[in-house]
Amino acid sequence: MKASASSSALEQRISAFLDGEANEHERQEIEALLVNEPQARALHDNLKRGTDYGRRVFDDAMKEPLPLELVRTIKNAPLPRRAIRLPDDKKRQALSFKPSRTQALVACLLSLCLGGGIGYALGTQPGSTRLGGSEVQLDSRDWLDDVVAHYRLYTRLPDRLVEIGADRPGDILAWLTTGTGIAFRIPDLSQSGLTFAGARLFTADNRPSGLLLYRRGDEGEIIAITFSKTRPDTNKPVEDIRADTGLVSWSTPLATYVVVGPSSAADLDEIAAKAAGLI
Repeated sequence: MKASASSSALEQRISAFLDGEANEHERQEIEALLVNEPQARALHDNLKRGTDYGRRVFDDAMKEPLPLELVRTIKNAPLPRRAIRLPDDKKRQALSFKPSRTQALVACLLSLCLGGGIGYALGTQPGSTRLGGSEVQLDSRDWLDDVVAHYRLYTRLPDRLVEIGADRPGDILAWLTTGTGIAFRIPDLSQSGLTFAGARLFTADNRPSGLLLYRRGDEGEIIAITFSKTRPDTNKPVEDIRADTGLVSWSTPLATYVVVGPSSAADLDEIAAKAAGLI
């Protein structure tokens, strides 16, 4: 019994020695035992082999990937609740702040200056203004708005509808090709009841644009075709109505074209289809 207890105590001492937990005095005693006692050396070697084997097994286990089910369990586990510690009434009363009259006045002045500065910064932003409490954007126009504005202006000047008349087609081709950088032909739209009247050059969204104007029979209705190098967001034909003016636009790799006329004209899309194949 005593031998067994002594062996167990020796095993514990050698285990502590191998694990680096023995103090200096115990370490020296174990080293002396290992030199002089064959039984202690054998026990030391067995424990060391067991320790090395355990470490290898542990290292191999750490290299193995985690089971997918365990990963899912860890990932989907709810987060632990965090306790919030509220101060007691005495501390809350101690933390309460009562500004003096001077401090309150300074805070009011700072708030007034800050609010005025923010309001001034917002009010001086370019491209917007306020009317009756509502903000109106000044830069929301696009190139089609310019097209509509010029069309409406010229149709109200029947005596000055064109700059170069239909009797000078060569001059129109040379003038608009040079001005816009787009080669084109003057479409013959007589099958749609339209007679070519002449041409103009104007700017839409700061780009030069050509304008071919047609009259419809005795009704005096004006239909126009405009073209420029403006590139829209889409290449698909787009139909739109702005300010009682109908628009049908389409694009090619070289230019964008728009047929413009009164919104009451029901054949603008047909005219655009014919013009697209002729211009």
